[in-house]
Amino acid sequence: MSTIHVACAADERYLPHCATALHSLSARTPAARIEVHLLHPPTLEPAHVGRLRSIADPDTLSIVAHAIEPSAVSGLPGWGRIPQIMWYRILLPELLPGVDRVLYLDCDVLVVEPLHDLWELDLESSYVAAVTNVPERHMLGHARRLGLAGPERYFNSGVLLMNLELMRRDRCSTALRDCALENRDRLLWPDQDALNLVLSDRRLDLHPRWNLMNSIRCFPWSRDLLDAAAVEQAVHNPAIVHFEGPRQNKPWHILCDHPCRDAYFAHRRQTPWPRVRREGITPLNLIRTLRSRAPGPRRSNHGFRS
Repeated sequence: MSTIHVACAADERYLPHCATALHSLSARTPAARIEVHLLHPPTLEPAHVGRLRSIADPDTLSIVAHAIEPSAVSGLPGWGRIPQIMWYRILLPELLPGVDRVLYLDCDVLVVEPLHDLWELDLESSYVAAVTNVPERHMLGHARRLGLAGPERYFNSGVLLMNLELMRRDRCSTALRDCALENRDRLLWPDQDALNLVLSDRRLDLHPRWNLMNSIRCFPWSRDLLDAAAVEQAVHNPAIVHFEGPRQNKPWHILCDHPCRDAYFAHRRQTPWPRVRREGITPLNLIRTLRSRAPGPRRSNHGFRS
């Protein structure tokens, strides 16, 4: 049985969501040996890593922790509330010298179907395999402003099948750091923009079911950027659900109306962090929640890259 290598990055705040994602990964990918590489800041207490490891099954799932020193990502541009851990993924080729490929997952994902077919995908000469990002309408020109051919060539970095062997050979980690430092003034979503600038020409397009973003579900123009039939297949039969976008798109936010919200809580209850502190509890949001539960059509929250 071959080993599926998975990487994720989390600090103490996001560790419960990471545990939920990993529980779904283990539950939905049977008959597989999975080795998870947890990238975390050195300030994360060992006790928290130990709690995360308690979800591991000795026969199928193991968790290897990698503490990333601040110097490894120093000087790289930040973005709002997102900490520097967003840059950890660019270090994976050198962090895992004996691993040929790795599946990188953001912590705000839920695995709902087995991942064997994704893992065994032939990457050929591609650096990464990823799903095209679907931005808000007014951001459709962002890819061209970066110098890419168009929005259909810009990928979302929340789910990445990474060809580590090829990336090591071509020194992609160094290229990504240099790109971020040289272009910091024009990077809107710093890590994702840099990944696209360096890797987009060698990106293998993934079917959107491998990264079903809120934007794919909610934005009608997703059918223009992606094959319309593929979008329908992804919406009705996703393999990885990505709760990307503003805070109200996260299952732990009181305004979230995602169809997989309850599945998130079901997996969360099986982790060492079963209790959830709901975000966004205000009088106005409580009223909005009551209204959304009233009979009649429901309006979904739109999403964008987070």
